[in-house]
Amino acid sequence: MEDLSRYTDYELIELLKAGSECAFDEIYDRHWSSLSHHAYQLLVDEDDCQDVLQDVFMTLWKKAPTLSLTNSLAAYLHALVRNRILNMLARDKVRAAYLNQLYHEGDTIAMTVDEQLLEKELTQIITEEVDRMPEKMRAVYRLSREQQLSQHEISSKLDISISTVKFHLNSALKRLKKRIEP
Repeated sequence: MEDLSRYTDYELIELLKAGSECAFDEIYDRHWSSLSHHAYQLLVDEDDCQDVLQDVFMTLWKKAPTLSLTNSLAAYLHALVRNRILNMLARDKVRAAYLNQLYHEGDTIAMTVDEQLLEKELTQIITEEVDRMPEKMRAVYRLSREQQLSQHEISSKLDISISTVKFHLNSALKRLKKRIEP
């Protein structure tokens, strides 16, 4: 296997266009860390970050034969990350609005008994898990999810750094996900 670490991004793109997996690996190794940091700044959830990065690198691989960069490769990849995240957030916002609408239209859309029981059980599980969280994590979660405060507002209100807010929120969401998933 050839050492491609001394190749420029432009040279790696040319090799990638020719189908070089080694060039792809080098691009991945070279840019993954900064792209991961970029994604994590915009998304708290590590799984979402990984999904975005996987999608970005799959897009790069698929579009490689026709890729024509006007800026640097790093700028192109960061733009892909940003756009994927914006799409994800927009999709999540639409989904949340739809679910909210369904929730508030209980008169028109009758839930089955099973659905009502499942919702009640899920709410109870979430409440119990939130109550078991360490005090600071619980406070961050409730301010974020129940009072819809931004990370900056939570940081100011609790007098903690934004990175601490992100850490507690991410940890809380992971705990809930782990508890809820079968």
